[in-house]
Amino acid sequence: MKQFNALVFFIMVICCHSVSYSQKITTGIYSGVNFSDIHGQEIGGKWSFKPGPVQGFNLGYSFSKTLGIQTGINFSTIYYEHKLSSFPRAYYPVSYSSIAPYYYPENEMMDFRVLRIPLLFTVSVPSELQFRMRAGIFFSFLQDYSLNNYNYYSSRGQDKPEKHDFGYIFSSGISYPFNEYFKVTFDIGYLTGRKKFLDNYKYRHGSSEFTLGIAYTGFLKNKNANITSKTKSDSSYKKVTVTFRGGMNYSWNKGSNGEDNYCGYTGPALGFSLRVPLGGNTSFQTGLSFERKGYSIKDSSTSFYKLIQNDNQIYYVDAKVQTDYAIIPALLSFQLGESDRVFFNTGPWLGLKLNARSVGTAYIDYHSDASYQLKKTIIYEDLEKAIKDYDLGWIFGFGVSIPVIEEYKVDLTLQYSTGFRDVFDISGTGEIYNQYDKSLSIRNRTISLILGFKIPSADR
Repeated sequence: MKQFNALVFFIMVICCHSVSYSQKITTGIYSGVNFSDIHGQEIGGKWSFKPGPVQGFNLGYSFSKTLGIQTGINFSTIYYEHKLSSFPRAYYPVSYSSIAPYYYPENEMMDFRVLRIPLLFTVSVPSELQFRMRAGIFFSFLQDYSLNNYNYYSSRGQDKPEKHDFGYIFSSGISYPFNEYFKVTFDIGYLTGRKKFLDNYKYRHGSSEFTLGIAYTGFLKNKNANITSKTKSDSSYKKVTVTFRGGMNYSWNKGSNGEDNYCGYTGPALGFSLRVPLGGNTSFQTGLSFERKGYSIKDSSTSFYKLIQNDNQIYYVDAKVQTDYAIIPALLSFQLGESDRVFFNTGPWLGLKLNARSVGTAYIDYHSDASYQLKKTIIYEDLEKAIKDYDLGWIFGFGVSIPVIEEYKVDLTLQYSTGFRDVFDISGTGEIYNQYDKSLSIRNRTISLILGFKIPSADR
């Protein structure tokens, strides 16, 4: 770890002493909120998305107008709260038509204060409202922690969290310059840890961050060069457009061997796209979006994420299987007609899995001539090892672009996405062959309705 600290310090020294180069150095401070999203959760109960504070500063080094690196220091407090699902067994006469009540007992809570050092690769687009995307790794160091009421199992009270962690960061944001040297920034990021933070359990850190900051861009800036750059426009950048996109996905699973009792699932989609003209009526489109895909189950089963029916205890399961992906498309977009108001795009996509879980409720009843009992279980089951790390597929999209103010436009896109792979990995579940199990396969299918706001590139 000392070697890593020396490496970070060395990078910062190089950035601060690179006077002989024209590349730009940017530094800033930021503050915001994170929402905890624990990984590796076990069956039973529900983990709440708890807010916590985040603040820090960053130091960036730009190799060009679009490419750069960034590091810094981040202080975050992550709050995890587990609501246990414990239901009393109450018996009623057959004539008494009621359901046994359920309740949440005292919740389990874990708090962690960590210091993070990220190392990120950045891609920026010089639009009027400047846009950037960041991806990379982080190293974290535990500063303080609390395991309040974390004694559902007696052995847990003796656990001590890991002091170090590392993981991945995906982030996108916008910035707006309010004078020559300062700009306001807003960023949305997703972090996922790779190490278990308790020895005897599968839990890994995870969170989403929303931050607002101020950046200073005046280091090593040559005023004469700045004037010159403003007088010479870069036609290639003027052609690039950025579209911020948000909408809804309707997903379903078409790989279940003809099983008709799997239903669809509606989830969010949020991200951006970059459009680069190739000539004529054709352009190349890529970007990054965070999408939730999955399917739902409403049937009798002994599993909370697939249909297995046997003669033992049968649950009535009302559950949703949710898989979060970071989607990177590579599309060709074709303009239909002389205007660019109607377009069609198609091409492959790569989906990197961020998280996977099954959530919902399950019921099982016990009855005799004299009594009746109905037990309800809250499902919050980790499926990360049961879903493969990535998916590949193809996208078909059709949309209209509506001008609103000058070159700003609103896009409305209807999109169909199909996955090529069976993303279910039975080896990650620890299951063995079951004669009642029809073997699950998962192939992502999604119809999306996306609303986008298109921003023209700046004249740089």
